[in-house]
Amino acid sequence: MIALLSAPLGAQGSSGYLYELLRALGASSGAARHVQDLLLRPVTIILILVVAAIVAHLGSSVIRRSLHSLRARAESRAGSRSELRPEVARDQSRLATVMARIDMFGRIAANIWRVVIWVIALLSILGVLGIDLAPFVAGATVLGATIGFGAQTLVKDYLSGFLLLAEDQFRIGDDIATASATGVVEEMTLRVTRLRGDDGTIWYVPNGDIRTLGNTSRSSSASYVDVLVPIGAPLDRTAALIEEELRRLLEVADFAAGSLEPPSLLGIEQVDAAGVTFRVALRSPAGAGAPLARAIRAAVTSRLLEEGILGPARPPAEAASPEPPPPRS
Repeated sequence: MIALLSAPLGAQGSSGYLYELLRALGASSGAARHVQDLLLRPVTIILILVVAAIVAHLGSSVIRRSLHSLRARAESRAGSRSELRPEVARDQSRLATVMARIDMFGRIAANIWRVVIWVIALLSILGVLGIDLAPFVAGATVLGATIGFGAQTLVKDYLSGFLLLAEDQFRIGDDIATASATGVVEEMTLRVTRLRGDDGTIWYVPNGDIRTLGNTSRSSSASYVDVLVPIGAPLDRTAALIEEELRRLLEVADFAAGSLEPPSLLGIEQVDAAGVTFRVALRSPAGAGAPLARAIRAAVTSRLLEEGILGPARPPAEAASPEPPPPRS
C-alpha cells in the first residue's frame, strides 16, 4: 500500500497487488487498471483522512498535556513561595491571570497544529485525484515568503509573549522597568504589554522589544534615606540622634509592621561643600519602601531641627519678667 501511495498515478494504474490479482483472475489489462483506479483512490483518500484525524488529535493532546504540565509546575512553584513568604499569597489573582494566558496559547497552538495537518491532507487528496499541485505549491511558496517577511516582527512578539508568561517574569500589578518604558503592568497579552507610568501615561510595549526587564514587585526591596547636615555639625551627636529616632520609629505600630528589618544607620555616605550626608538603610516588602522612607526622613529632620543641628535651636520658653514698679512721686 505504501508503494502504491508513493508511486505516480500513471504507474499505479498498471502495477500493484490489486492489478496483478485481477489480471490473474482473467481480467483484461484495461479492466484491471480501471477497477484498481476506482477502488484505490477512494481507499487512499479515506486512509489520508483517517491518518490526518489521528495525527491532528494526537498532536493537540500532546500540546495540551505539555502546557498543563507547565501550568502545574508554575502553580506548585507559586505555592512553595507562598509557604516561604506569606506576603506572596496576595499574588494568587495575578497567577490565575498568567495561567489563563497559558491556556489561551495552548488553544491557539492546538488549532494551528490541526490547520497545518488538514492543509497537508487536502494537498495529498488533490494529488491522489490527479490535480496538478505545482501552481498551488508555487503560489503558496511566494505567499508564505511574503507573509513570513512581513510578519516576522509579529511572530517575534507572540513568541516572546509566550516565554514571558511561561517563565512568570512579571504579572498584572507588578512594577517593571524595560529599556523603553517604566510603570505598573495593567494588561498583558501574547503580543503587547500595557504599562501605566507614574504620571499616568499608558505605554504599549511589544513583547518582542522586551530584552532587558527589571521587576521591583518581587520579594523585598532595599531603600536608602540620605540626611544632609551642614559642615561643622557635631557628627557623633548627629549620628546618635538619628539612631535614637530610628529606635523610636520602631515603637510605631504601622512603621514596625511595614519594615522587614529594623532601619540601620550606615554612617557618613558623602562629604562635599553642601554638607555631610548620613545614610540610613531600610528593608521592606516590595512597593512599601517609599512611605517608610518618607516617615524616616520626616522624623529625623524634625528631631535635628529641634536639637539645632539643621538650624538654630528653638529657644526655651522664657519666664515672664515682673513689671517694673511705678516711679515714686
